[in-house]
Amino acid sequence: MVKGYQSAEAILRELGENATKAAKDALADGAEIVMQEARNRCPVYKGNDHRVVKGALRDSIHTVKQKDGAKYKIVADAVSHDGIFYGKLVEFSPKINKPFMYPAMDARRDEVRNKIIDAVREAFRRK
Repeated sequence: MVKGYQSAEAILRELGENATKAAKDALADGAEIVMQEARNRCPVYKGNDHRVVKGALRDSIHTVKQKDGAKYKIVADAVSHDGIFYGKLVEFSPKINKPFMYPAMDARRDEVRNKIIDAVREAFRRK
């Protein structure tokens, strides 16, 4: 190898590492964007059921980074006073019919995708 020059393999490996890190960072930012959108869309209970704390579902929405660091889950894990996790009930029950998680993902999907694409492109440009 000529002094001052990297092998093509080393350059590609470095580009891959930079692009992967950029994509993971952008994905983390995207998860935060979707999480905030879900909080904004989350219905706040207005009834009189003593088991439910008003605003608890909205306040329980958070992101969880998976072990591989390349995936995030956005969860709403509020629990009623009698031990029922009711985020899924609100999201999926036809009786309640107040989805907020999937509409949040749908609303921000393109923004998150573009954020990841832009980050990877920028990582390639920096090299």
